[in-house]
Order: sequence, then structure tokens, then C-alpha cells
Amino acid sequence: MARMKRLRPTSDGGAGVDRLSALPDDVLRLILRRLDTRTALSTAALSRRWARLPRDLLALDISVTDVLPRRYHRALAALRRARPSSASADAILELDALVARCERRAMRAFADGVAGLLAATDGSCDGDDRRRAKRLRLEFFPTEESGCVGRLIAAAVGAWGVEDLELAARPPHLDLSDGDAPAYAFPHHLLDDELHRSLIRRLTLSKCAPPPPLHRYAALAELVLRDMPASTPAATYQKLLAVRSPLETLRLVSCGCAGKRLVMSAPGTRLKELVVDGCSFLAIELRTLPALERLACLGNSVELRLGGGVPRLAHVNLSFSRKGAWDHDELGCFLDGAATIGSLAVRLTGPSRWIVPQPLDTRLCGLTRLLVAAPSSWDVTWTRILLVAAPALEVMHIHVAPSQPDEEPGSEINWPAFKFRHRRLKEVVLAGFERTWRQIFFVRYLARVCKSLERVLLLKDWGVREKGLWDWELVQRQECPWSEEEKMVLRKQVKYGKYWCRPQLQVIVG
Repeated sequence: MARMKRLRPTSDGGAGVDRLSALPDDVLRLILRRLDTRTALSTAALSRRWARLPRDLLALDISVTDVLPRRYHRALAALRRARPSSASADAILELDALVARCERRAMRAFADGVAGLLAATDGSCDGDDRRRAKRLRLEFFPTEESGCVGRLIAAAVGAWGVEDLELAARPPHLDLSDGDAPAYAFPHHLLDDELHRSLIRRLTLSKCAPPPPLHRYAALAELVLRDMPASTPAATYQKLLAVRSPLETLRLVSCGCAGKRLVMSAPGTRLKELVVDGCSFLAIELRTLPALERLACLGNSVELRLGGGVPRLAHVNLSFSRKGAWDHDELGCFLDGAATIGSLAVRLTGPSRWIVPQPLDTRLCGLTRLLVAAPSSWDVTWTRILLVAAPALEVMHIHVAPSQPDEEPGSEINWPAFKFRHRRLKEVVLAGFERTWRQIFFVRYLARVCKSLERVLLLKDWGVREKGLWDWELVQRQECPWSEEEKMVLRKQVKYGKYWCRPQLQVIVG
């Protein structure tokens, strides 16, 4: 942001007149509320009157990134290019010194700004003019100057009424190689007042030490942990739910763990939503979570086992790829015990199909709505596994990802001949339809075996867009490329066959 200049009135009423400061205080406070944190705080440099105005910002975002100069980012980019190349050691040391110097200066400026903010708050009057804020986000380097962060947290929670607190500790550049140690310890000791602790409803910790004891935070409904070190014991995550707390949502994002298996069993927990995104777990076992309704495992291929103590689980979102030290190739490894779910989204990636066409041991008796997404190189008929396992399924959406130029079609599945009829399926959508022989074969198969099928949508340049974690919608990328003659041929291929005739079936080609 450009440096603000103090405005001085002139006698001739020209462009130098500070007309903005001539507005009433109430109007100026409305203006300040609509500015971002850095700009709103910087207006104190305009004049003494602006400096005395209270900053009624409901959301405070104070980041050390805003203080870092451009040469810092240029030096980081130069280091990334220099390390794998044959750059001289002296050049790398010089860049390291420059980056470290910028980080120290930025943290000193960050600490000075926090100190000024606290001083301005302490000097403000009581009553209606006291600072109020609902959300506070802090991003900083955990250096010796970061002691101001604890004081700011205590003031924000204790005096300002902050309910949503986010701490993002950025390890200094020279410490990036040691990613196993926590970068910052949450200042539990500064929140000893039970009344103040009860204000926090949402807590997000990035690169921080283990979270505070949850039973001491009576109103904490959502906890987000990011970038926990690889040395974190599995017991740390398990203890999050081992005590009675009001926690309803737990999100683990890019978290490491010393163990490979995460086991959660908490009969007294109120947890309703669990999200595991990009963590290092190889297996997740949910034994007793009586209130759990929504589960998402994203970006990490894990063996998922659901015990009988998860009776309310209704929404499941799975996104897996075959990577790392993981060797499961059966879809049942992800859905063991998932008989109660009503809505399921499964996204699988990989250049070749790694899911074996083997029936599921688990019956998905409660499943009514299904989304399946996979690359176009996979034989789309593999989704028959889920169809057979879900007798109550009513809506089935299949998203075929666009093919890559160098991608070759995978091997076809030879299904054994057996009699199968589905009595509930009403709608099938095939987004990314490319009119391949296997796609047409599969849609004709559905028209033959699904006796309640009412509508089939074959959409070429369409895709599926997520609506949060638990819902999705179809979106059109461009106009329909099919001619009327091609549409008519496709409709006949689906409606009529040697062993079936479905004239009432609605087939939409787009």
C-alpha cells in the first residue's frame, strides 16, 4: 500500500482541502468499517482527528506478509532457482542472509504495530466506544518478537469479544528444512479466565503446538488444525474427542502423524462433522461417534473403516488417488461399514483404473444419492459396483473427466453374466459424455436393468461443481455440439434394445 500523506487545508479551496475529514464522526466510522485492517489502521497517519477515531472493525486481519518488502519475495524466488542449479555457495548464503534480515525487520514492524494497537485500545474510553471485534486472524514469524501475539490474543478474547480466532505461524525461511517441530505454542496460560475462554467459538491453528484442552473452552464449536508436524503422536488427535466438549466440527488439513492409523472412539462427543484433508494417515477407523453426520476424506488415500457406533452418518465425501505407501485396490476398503449413508461423493484419480471390479462386502442400504467422478481412461462400467451395492439408490451422477492428449483408454471390464434388477433408480446423469462405445453400452445396460428409471441425461461439455463439501451441481461449459440427427440416434439407442423397450423414458442429450 502506498504511504499516506497528511492532508493540509488550503485557503483557496483547491484540491488540497481535506473534505473527507470534514465529515461527521459517524460517517467516518462507517467508512472505516468497510476498509481492510491494514488500511483502516493506517488512516491514523492522516491527521490527529483520524487517529482518535475508534476502529470498529468486526474482522481484524493482521499479517506479517503485509510488511515484507518486494525484495524478500524476489530473493525467495532466486533461492528456489539457485538451490537445484550450480549456483555458488556464496550467492546462496547472501540470499539467505537477505531473506533472514527481511523477516527480522518485518517481525519488528509487526510487533510495533501490535503494540500500538494495544496502546490505542488501552487509551480508549469505556462504554460504547470500546473496541469490538468478532474475528481475529494473525499471521507471523515465531521469533523472539512474537511475544506480542499472546498479549494481543488475551486482549482480543478478553476485552474485544473475539469469537473466531485464527493463528498462522510461518516458519522462518532458514527453518523450513526442519518441518518436524511446532512453530508456535498456543498461549493457554493467558486465557485462564473461564468467562473469556467461553467466548471462543471457532479456533484455527496453523503450524502451532497441540491445541488447548478442549474441556476448558465451553463454547468451542469448530476446531481447524493445519500443518501439524510429522512427529505428532496419534494420541494427540484421539484426545481431541476423548473429553466432553461442545466441539461439533473438526478439520485436519495437511497434518502429519507419527502413527499411520487414526482411531476415534468417543461415546460422549457431540462431533457432527469430520474433515481429513491431505493428512499422512494410512487408515482411519471410526468406532464410536454417535453424533457424526458428515465425513470427508480428501486428497489422501486411506483405508476407511466405520464401526457400528456411527449411526447418524448421512453424508460422505471421498477423494482418493493411488499414491504413496498404500496398496489397496478394492472399493470396499473405503466404504467398510458405510451402510447408513444417504449421500455419497466418490472422486478417484489416476492415469489407469486401479479399482478392481469386485463386489462390495458392505451393502449401502441407506444410499439414495450418488456422485462418481473418474478419468475418461477408466471403463465407466466400473460404477456398476456401487449400483449393485445400493438397492435404495434414486439419483446417480457420473462425471467423466476430460481426456488428456496423451491419455490412452484403459482395459475394458468383462462382467460375468448374472441377473440383476434395480427397483429404485430414477435419474442417471453422465456428464462428460463422449459417445464412446463403452459409455453407450453402460447407459443401455441401465435402461434395461433399472425398472424405475425415468430420466437419462447425456451431457458432453458439462461438469460437476461442488457446493461446499456435501452437495454438487451440474454446470455447462459450452453449447451442445450434437446435431438433431445425432440426438435422435442416441435416444433410440437408449430406449430400445433386443431385450427392452422403454418409450416413456426421457433421454436428454446436451
